[in-house]
Amino acid sequence: MAAATKTGRIEVRTSVETKVRLQEAARITGQDLSSFVLDAANARARSVLLEDRIIRFSDRDLEQLEAALNSANEPDPVLVDLFRKYA
Repeated sequence: MAAATKTGRIEVRTSVETKVRLQEAARITGQDLSSFVLDAANARARSVLLEDRIIRFSDRDLEQLEAALNSANEPDPVLVDLFRKYA
């Protein structure tokens, strides 16, 4: 699979102290500053997006969750046994 052409650009202003810290961390990992910052930003973006997908419920999802929590169903015997076994 061919690498995507890099045409997007991100510019960031920062303090000298932050730049020095990032450069040192990039050096330790064997990356240039741009690669280090981009990798860190991508990791954080993936984490935020994943958390958003896990936490966000649609109206339908909320209705189904509420119905399940309010249902008067008997507990599943297998789950009851598991709780007893590990309680």
